Amino acid sequence: MKRIAIVGLLALLLQGCGDFVAPEFAGVNSINITEVKLSQITASVNVKVYNPNKHSITIKTADIDVAMRDIKTGKLVVDKPIKVGARSHADCDFTIKLSTAETLKIGISSAKEWFLSSGNIKLTGVIDGKYGVFKRKTKVDTSVKIGDIVPKTKPKQHDL
Repeated sequence: MKRIAIVGLLALLLQGCGDFVAPEFAGVNSINITEVKLSQITASVNVKVYNPNKHSITIKTADIDVAMRDIKTGKLVVDKPIKVGARSHADCDFTIKLSTAETLKIGISSAKEWFLSSGNIKLTGVIDGKYGVFKRKTKVDTSVKIGDIVPKTKPKQHDL
């Protein structure tokens, strides 16, 4: 009888973690440059994330490369654990550390894309965290449209 109960409990636990779906990027709320050095630009980013799963997710660490035009410019990191409730949206704070030289090079070469809000920023890597009672590594491979980051403003008309 004990064996049946243990097998049933294991089956239930494995079923709970078997239907895991990676969290979804739902938008950028804000970007604030916090430090500019000769070698590195640091920015805090607040991102809206959606968790479609039936258990909460806690993101403990992140190893995510940030690239534009297929050139790696920096890393996205987690300063403190981020919890996203089950089947809900959460505003999550991340830090981006960018190479000043690569960022300026990409920024200058893609100024037209920034101006027209037509380019993409690619995020690839791994998030390490906790899903329910299980530890989990999840791959990240997503693109963010520059138009979703750059504030939309109308050109101002000036009197001559």
